[in-house]
Amino acid sequence: MTHKSQVSDDPSTRESPIRPGADRREKPRRLSVSVINFWIDACVLLFLTAVGWITATLQVAFPPPTEAAGWTLWGLSYDQWRDVQFASLCLFACGILVHVMMHWNWVCSVLTIQILRVRQRPDEGMQTIYGVASLIVLLHVIAAGVVAAMICVRRPPL
Repeated sequence: MTHKSQVSDDPSTRESPIRPGADRREKPRRLSVSVINFWIDACVLLFLTAVGWITATLQVAFPPPTEAAGWTLWGLSYDQWRDVQFASLCLFACGILVHVMMHWNWVCSVLTIQILRVRQRPDEGMQTIYGVASLIVLLHVIAAGVVAAMICVRRPPL
């Protein structure tokens, strides 16, 4: 009596031609926190580079803003480049915010244990409240500075 090995036509039971023994129904790869942090940091670096390049270009390539009327670089005027600069700065700030949020537990640990010398850091709920409160205070300080500038700015005499 001969014994034949049974070969199934079911693709899920066949061995992978690339990796013997590998299951074709592998779980989708999850992104690790390290990879996410890498891409956030890469984007922050890209935004910082854009802000730096645009700022240097506005300073060096264009004449002073009061004399830049009519000047263009790659089809954009001085005012349009300034708008691109502001948008790049906003993207950079959002990237930094996300970066700090990703490292918030570490920030709270360093602040409480090493700087304030508290033996135990607050629980995650309190850390979140402190983070949101800090962001609200920071945004209010920026807004107060902008409002103060709007109130104090003076037009030249006619």
